[in-house]
Amino acid sequence: MSNPGLQGDLRIYRAAALAYAEGRDPYAPGALVGAGGRVQALPFVYPPVALPLMRPLLLLDARTTSLVFFTLKMVAAAFLVVLWRRAFFPDDLGGACLYLVCALGYAQTIKMDLRAGNISVFEQVLIWVGIVAFLRGRPWICAALIGAAALFKLTSAALLVILLVDRRRRCVAAALTVACGLAAVHGLSAALRPDLFGAFLRSAAALDDRGQTNPASLALIRDGLERLVREPGSEHLDWIVYGGWVLLIGLASLSGARRQELPGALECFAYALAAPRFKDYSYILLIPPSVYVVVHVLRGPALRILALALLCTHFFAYQSWVTALALFTALLAHRMRPPRRPPAPEPAAAPGPA
Repeated sequence: MSNPGLQGDLRIYRAAALAYAEGRDPYAPGALVGAGGRVQALPFVYPPVALPLMRPLLLLDARTTSLVFFTLKMVAAAFLVVLWRRAFFPDDLGGACLYLVCALGYAQTIKMDLRAGNISVFEQVLIWVGIVAFLRGRPWICAALIGAAALFKLTSAALLVILLVDRRRRCVAAALTVACGLAAVHGLSAALRPDLFGAFLRSAAALDDRGQTNPASLALIRDGLERLVREPGSEHLDWIVYGGWVLLIGLASLSGARRQELPGALECFAYALAAPRFKDYSYILLIPPSVYVVVHVLRGPALRILALALLCTHFFAYQSWVTALALFTALLAHRMRPPRRPPAPEPAAAPGPA
């Protein structure tokens, strides 16, 4: 793990945990110092609640920590594939598509996560174990696991809408309870350390990575507006357009939301398309919904081959986002299609002469 291009996010986590342990502000410029005294160029963009949870990364030296962390990520990725195969795609066609998309889908999103050293694969384990628990009638476990993921990545809390869409009382109660718990935890963090929480908000607001590493809606809107609108006074136009886009995605999702074989498929697509920041490794979330659309929604080999070609190739920066939008549209159209009526019974033949 001596290659500086590998496990870069892990070095950020260790440097932030060290700064916090020493009483320094991990969000301050130049505060993140890694092994060998090297200052980390990228900022720490997780909420203050996550800092104590990252202290175990300091128990071992940097090289050993990197090896252990990478091994755990490999185990987590393998666990996800096995979970998806057993829970959602036990048939041969579904399994083959799943393995193909896991290997190549969304610009090799799993490989990007393993290379970056991000915690995304662990986040996905929490989310998808939660969704499987929901499928098996355990909404409180689902809500708790999504809430645990949202301790590190706040926007993951939006996936609690999977429970709200179900509309059963215990599902709604679980979602609202966990949402209130998250608000209380992060609110208490802001009250106890307003300096850290304010620095976290400023650090998160300053992020503006775009293109291949962050094929997200807001990044695409900003890139598009910079090419189309170059007049002064248009600084907030990107947020106005982005707000309209989020509203459109939300309304479309509500119109097509109902429980099906794969709970949360439409909501995962909507979350990815509406999130202000959705990194290349974040597209791991969309692997099961994408395979579901290919196998169970699209009809005919031509459409399936086209969808797999979009999923498993990478020709331009925002191809992952475009692919997600296309599959979301196909799933939405499928859900809004009226159910087929059973054929009317044929009238009984009149009795003939004896």
